Amino acid sequence: MQLHLRGATIEDLELLTDMNRQLIEDEGSSNPMNREQLKQRMRDWLTSDWKVDLLMSGEDVVGYALYQFRINVYRPEVREAYLRQYFIGRTHRKAGYGLQGIQLLKELRFKDAETIEIDVLESNRIGKSFWLKAGFEPYVSNMRMSNRSGRKDGE
Repeated sequence: MQLHLRGATIEDLELLTDMNRQLIEDEGSSNPMNREQLKQRMRDWLTSDWKVDLLMSGEDVVGYALYQFRINVYRPEVREAYLRQYFIGRTHRKAGYGLQGIQLLKELRFKDAETIEIDVLESNRIGKSFWLKAGFEPYVSNMRMSNRSGRKDGE
């Protein structure tokens, strides 16, 4: 079935919270937020300059996209889209919705953006593979080092 976008509203908060929890699990994120914290964060996004679209197949919600438009730091005349979260429900995967949703976002929501930026966890092999297939290319690598000595406080 053909995919279409519907702007999310506060009435979609419970559904978005559930999908966000699944996204965190699926990508292997270390995000420790509980359901109430995720719900509040999603509420904050819905009532700010962030945009949330539900990806719909008929009347069925198959996923969502959370994004924000930004101005390029070095070139203020350039508008960019930052896609913070993109999720296709587990029962709807491998049906072409993921790539179709990206295409819809590019055509309908991001048409005035010169670039689209995403972050992908290094450990998320499946996600990285999807994003490469969707046409994204690696641009920067964020690296981390633990600054813990391994000692307990007071030792």
